Amino acid sequence: MVLPPVATTPVMLMRFTPEAGRAVIETVIEALTKGGIIIIDSEGLYDDDGNIVGGGSSVGEESRSAVVLGLTTTQKLLENEAEVIRLAKPSRTSQRHIPFIMEHFSSQARQDFVHIGHATKGMDRRLVPWLERESDDFYDEHGLFTPAERALLLESMIAAIPAPKSLEAGQNRKVASSLVGEAYTKLTNSAVGAACHKMRQRALLKRALSGMGDYEGHTSTLVEVLHQSRYIDVVAPIHIPHLKKRILQGTKSITKAPPLQAIRDYYGEGIAFYFAWMHHMIQWYVVPGVVGMVVNLLRTYCGSTVDTCNLTPFVGLITFCWAVVCNRCWERREAELAYNWGTFSLTDGDRRSLGMRHGFKGKMQRSPITGRMERFYPSSKRRMKYVASTMITLFLLACACVVLVISMNLQGYVSRGEEGHPLYFPFFAQLAEEGGIFDAKSTWRGFLPVILRAIVVVNMNQRYSQIAEKLTEWENHETTLEHQNSVILKRVLFEAFDAYMILFYLAIYERDINLLRLELVGAFNIDTLRRVSMECVFPYMIKYFKKDPACAVSASKKDDDLEKKSTGRYLSSEADLEEYDTFDDYIEMLIQFGYVTLFASAYPLAAFIAIGANSIEIRTDAWKLTYLFRRMIPVRANDIGTWKWSLNTFAWLAASSNLLIFAFTSSQLRQWLPHYYVTDEVSGHSVPKASHEILLVVLIIQNCLVTIVTIGRNAISSTPECISVEVQKW
Repeated sequence: MVLPPVATTPVMLMRFTPEAGRAVIETVIEALTKGGIIIIDSEGLYDDDGNIVGGGSSVGEESRSAVVLGLTTTQKLLENEAEVIRLAKPSRTSQRHIPFIMEHFSSQARQDFVHIGHATKGMDRRLVPWLERESDDFYDEHGLFTPAERALLLESMIAAIPAPKSLEAGQNRKVASSLVGEAYTKLTNSAVGAACHKMRQRALLKRALSGMGDYEGHTSTLVEVLHQSRYIDVVAPIHIPHLKKRILQGTKSITKAPPLQAIRDYYGEGIAFYFAWMHHMIQWYVVPGVVGMVVNLLRTYCGSTVDTCNLTPFVGLITFCWAVVCNRCWERREAELAYNWGTFSLTDGDRRSLGMRHGFKGKMQRSPITGRMERFYPSSKRRMKYVASTMITLFLLACACVVLVISMNLQGYVSRGEEGHPLYFPFFAQLAEEGGIFDAKSTWRGFLPVILRAIVVVNMNQRYSQIAEKLTEWENHETTLEHQNSVILKRVLFEAFDAYMILFYLAIYERDINLLRLELVGAFNIDTLRRVSMECVFPYMIKYFKKDPACAVSASKKDDDLEKKSTGRYLSSEADLEEYDTFDDYIEMLIQFGYVTLFASAYPLAAFIAIGANSIEIRTDAWKLTYLFRRMIPVRANDIGTWKWSLNTFAWLAASSNLLIFAFTSSQLRQWLPHYYVTDEVSGHSVPKASHEILLVVLIIQNCLVTIVTIGRNAISSTPECISVEVQKW
């Protein structure tokens, strides 16, 4: 079953807000039509008399009929757009030993790009080792484009449509109206006498009434103006019911890999890379998971503890080596997938042209490179905003530090006997004393502060995510990629600080392996349980009780997509779905990776638990994409972006953190070098006779280990040989 003809099926939808009047909608339809876009379906566009209505009309206060357009185009225009954006696809060649190579699409040679899935059946795999098998179901009737490519090309066409002058003038009038209101308010509230003040207000009014200012020579696109004027709120691809459910079915098997090619063909490379990385991590967690399980069983059999076990240090060292090699092998997998999906040679220029951010603001001026009018924002202003964002983030980190210090007092990590302790707060510390509300010696009371801290930390992270988004928006990045990287940097720093600060305090300052293990086990297990609950239980409950609880049972028994179409409001139903973002999923996996690698010597079983949690999450993510979220606009990508840098940072830090636990926090090194340690009479912990000697031993081990791992990592090429050969053919 191939895809239906593009000219007869809506590929994307556009929903107008109540602010869009009839004139705006008529102008948009006219602009879309001139740009080669076909309005093949609509909801709420016409009234009973057949006249175009506004963007939304209120009936009482509870219901609103929004205008939603179903958009598509012709096959010929899709092929032309594929040439414009230089879409890379497998192409046949006339040479027998080179049956296929990746080339930029050309309509003149369109027959060479026709779906090649059948052509590779029975072929020697050595001739096309990089090519994954494809299905006819994910191609159009011409065998050229997948659903994701259709959506990508149509979105590119829509994004290239220039804004009509009337819409630009309307946007200027909205800005002018706000400026007039501001000026009028200032004039009425100010003293009448100040002549200079009057002159300033007159200048402000003159600028407002002229409606020009920074908009002179403005050449915005249609979608850009509609978003900035808040005339539209959703532009997204439309789900194809039988394909999305087929993908969901393919993710249910525990023994099989997720259908990455199908996910890419339907959702695009951005989502596909996330699922590929999740599956990669599940497979690679098996190594430290098995090592940790074996060491834990041997330790239990021998009757030793994590403090005195002479095998546990090797878990940390093996985990460090594993983390570096794991990330390197992921780079190889990225290269393989990127070439297979036609994005291996995706340049920054390609990302830039396809990832311009709608919210970017600046002054229009002629580019010295292209000669066209482009929006420009001084980098000096952005650097000043970077400084301000850094100061705000540091202040919020200080606030988070106060919360975590209070938590340490409530958990009994800072006791009354340490009144000289710089982090000792008597009011909170006494609550953890024997008989207190959070008695640290009690089995269940001592666990309450851990749960409370987990709730508070999640709340803080959610609040900061909103602040980070606003700060990044204020920094005014030009491209979506730059915007995302800035948000990632802020949130990784903040959430990593929340997750690991107490652990590093216990490892470095307290040097108590038992407290470190207790805190790590509680924090990791609670975070894992929260993720599984949020990813599995809550989404199902949201779907089950969504909108009308009375219809929940019937809705669960019927096909949701057929029900939407029977009501004639499938476009509105699609637009009402939430927008999916992989950001939270990535950062949760990153924090988990930090727990597993940075503190492997304290909790060897963390990797084993991560396998089960991630196996559940990858399937619930596919379920959520199917039922709870609308399709994302496909994002062309050749890797997972800045997340890879964060993973490598954690991997290399794992050497230092595990050696720190090995030598100073626990008695693990004492099992191998007993003559370098003595037992402290007060705490009963092992302490070095001479710290500088132990530090020298640690540095020698670390440098040797890092050198060996670096040599091993560099011996593994980041690009498989077969891909390197194919790239040279291109």
